[in-house]
Amino acid sequence: MIKTLIILFFLFFHSAYSQNIIKGDYSTIDSKCKLNLKIAANNYFVFDSGKKKVKGILKISKEDNILYIDFINGIGGMLQNDTISIQNSGNTVNEYTHFKECDEKYIHLVKKNNVRVMKDRYCNKKNKKK
Repeated sequence: MIKTLIILFFLFFHSAYSQNIIKGDYSTIDSKCKLNLKIAANNYFVFDSGKKKVKGILKISKEDNILYIDFINGIGGMLQNDTISIQNSGNTVNEYTHFKECDEKYIHLVKKNNVRVMKDRYCNKKNKKK
């Protein structure tokens, strides 16, 4: 029921304006999960984990300056600044895993031209905690 409402929400608020904002290459900054995402101007996307490829046409909606992205097969995410965040797995009531090769609940994909900056920030935070 919730998934249906979310999908209807995405379809209802689809915005063509957002197409050029999200196009580009994205990758994870955490070494545990190697996942790449390519989004073309026509909203065609390809997820590539090395073992699995997921392709399709994405749908975009916008609410309160946040872009919501509906990929395919229930994979959804949101774009804030240069990062797409995807919930990879559910819970005991709603069990699912989109990318089994990524053992993380949330996957954060950063636009490639910003990955190096994000890696530096991420590594600096880890080193300060030690």
